[in-house]
Amino acid sequence: MREKKLDKKLLVAILALIILTAGFGIAKYAETGGGTVRVDRIEFVTNDGYEMSAKMYIPDNATPETPAPGILGLPGGNASLENLSGVCIELARRGYVVMAVDPYTIGRSDVVTRPDVGSRGAMAYLKELAFVDETRMGALGHSAGSGRAKYAVTTDDDAAQVAEGMKAVMYLGAGTFNLEGINMGVFIGSWDNTYGQGKSSPRDIATAAPFTEQLGVSEIEMGNWYGNTEDGTGRILYTGNSGHATALVLKTPILDTVAFFEKALAPALLQAEGTIYGLKELGTSLAMVGALMMLFPMISFLLERRFFQSIKRPMPEPVSGVNAPFLFYFIMPAIINTLICKWAIYNGQTILGHVKNILRINNTNGFVFWFGCSALLTVAILAIRFKWDKNINKERILTHAKTTWPNFFKSLLLGFLAVLVVYGLVQAGETFFGLSPRLWKVQINVLNDTRWGLFLTYFPLYLLFFGIFNFSQTIGLKLRNQSEGRFTFLVWLSSTIPAAAFLIFTYGKLFLTGYTAITNVQMSRANSTLLNCILTYLITCKVTTYCYKKTGGFHTGAVINAVIMTWVAVATDLITVIG
Repeated sequence: MREKKLDKKLLVAILALIILTAGFGIAKYAETGGGTVRVDRIEFVTNDGYEMSAKMYIPDNATPETPAPGILGLPGGNASLENLSGVCIELARRGYVVMAVDPYTIGRSDVVTRPDVGSRGAMAYLKELAFVDETRMGALGHSAGSGRAKYAVTTDDDAAQVAEGMKAVMYLGAGTFNLEGINMGVFIGSWDNTYGQGKSSPRDIATAAPFTEQLGVSEIEMGNWYGNTEDGTGRILYTGNSGHATALVLKTPILDTVAFFEKALAPALLQAEGTIYGLKELGTSLAMVGALMMLFPMISFLLERRFFQSIKRPMPEPVSGVNAPFLFYFIMPAIINTLICKWAIYNGQTILGHVKNILRINNTNGFVFWFGCSALLTVAILAIRFKWDKNINKERILTHAKTTWPNFFKSLLLGFLAVLVVYGLVQAGETFFGLSPRLWKVQINVLNDTRWGLFLTYFPLYLLFFGIFNFSQTIGLKLRNQSEGRFTFLVWLSSTIPAAAFLIFTYGKLFLTGYTAITNVQMSRANSTLLNCILTYLITCKVTTYCYKKTGGFHTGAVINAVIMTWVAVATDLITVIG
C-alpha cells in the first residue's frame, strides 16, 4: 500500500515537471517570435543613478549596421513589465526593438520618488543602444502608463516639449491627444471604466469632448487618421469590445497598436502574419499549473516523514448538521462580504497606507483590509453560533481549533518547505527560459531583497486571516463519505462569491448606465484585486481541502495558503515610497 502511494506521488511530480517544461517551452517560442527575436531580462542604471528592471525584445533585423526603430513599453498602475508581453511580442515580430520596463517602485526596479517613475531614464538608455535608430523612437503606455509614456517622449518638467527623435506615442485604456509635434494614438475599449461603455453611453467615446475638441470635429470616426503622420500631427482614436485590463490580452487592441506604429513610426521591417502572443499566455499558464501541482506530492511526502507525523490527527466529525454550516459558514458571509467589498478595498489602501514604513504595498493593502473585514465577519458569525446554536458540538469546535505550539511550528516549517519547492521551480524557469509562470495578471516571480522584507511584513496578516477562513471552511463538514472535489468546489464558490458578485455589479452598472461604481485608479485596483482573488482561490481552496483530508486539521493548509498569497501579493506590486 505504501509503495502505491509513493508511486502516485512520483507520477504527479513527473507530470508536473512535464507540464512546467512544456509550458515554458511554448511561452519561450512565442516570446522569441519562433526564433526571430532575442529576449533578454536586464537591469540597468538610469541617468538618475537608480536601477531599473527591463525586458528587451531584439529582432534579427536590428544590428549596429541596420538599427531598427525603438519602442519603450510602460505598464500601468501597479503592473509589472510582463503585463505588456502580448503587444511587445507582436511589435518585435515585425522588426521593432521593444523594451518593457518595471517603473520605479514596481517589480525589481528601485523604490524612489520621481514624477516620471524612471521613464525618461529608460528612454535615454534605449536610444543609446547601437542597434536602435535614435531618430525613430516611440513609446507605449497602458492605463497610468500613458502618463509615463508622455514623460518618456518629452524633455521638460511640464511634459510638453517633445524630445528629439520621438515620432509616435500610443496610449491604451487612458489618455487624450495631449502633445504637439508627435503622432498620437489612443485606444479606449467600449467596456473601459475610464470613459464609459460606448455607443449607448451618456459619455460616448466618439463624441467625448477631450477628443473632439482637440481634433475640431463633432464626432470622431473610429480608426480614421486625422492630421499628417509625416509632420507629427497624426491622430487616431481606436475602440473595441474590451475592458481596461483586457486591452492587453485581446487581439483588437494589440493589432490596433501594431497598426498605429506601422503608420506613425515606421513600416514593419519583418513579415509576420496574425498573432502568436496567445501562446505566451497559454505557456506561462501551463507553467503555473505545473509549478503549483508540485505542491501536493511535496505535502504528501513531507507528511510521511516521522518528524511531521504529530501534525496528523483523525478526521473530526462535523460540529452540526450539514445545512447549518453551509448556510452560516458559506452563504451568509459571502453575501455580507459582497456588500462591504467596495468600501473595504477602496478605503483599505488609504487606511493601511498610514502605517508608515511597514505596510507599503498599496493594492495589497486594499485586499488585506478586505480580508480583515471578512475575518471579523467570520469570527462574529462563529461567536453567534457558538452562543445560540443548540445543535453544534462546542467541544468539537474547540478541539478543532486547538494545536500545540510544537505542531504549529511544524506546520509552519512544512508549509514553507512545500512552497520552497515551487519557488525553486520558478527560479529555474527564469534561469533557463527567462520566464515566470503567470495566469493573465496573476504571476509568481522570484523576489528581490526589498520584497523579501515585505513578504515577512505581510505574511503574519495573511496567516491570521487564512487561519480564520480555513477554520470556518472546515469546521462543519467532513470529507469521509463525500467527494473531496465537491467540497473543494463549495469552498471555492463561497470564497469567490463576493469578488464575482462585485465584478458583476460594477460591470452591470457600466453596461446599463455607462458609468462605473468606482472610478479610474480606484476601479482599476479594485478590479485587479478581485480578479486576482478569483484566480488565486483556485489553488488556495484546493490546498485547504487537501491538507484537511491529509491532517484532519486546518493549520497546515492555512500556512501554505498564507505563504502563496503573500508571495503573489508582494512579488510585483507598487511599493509606496516612504520619506
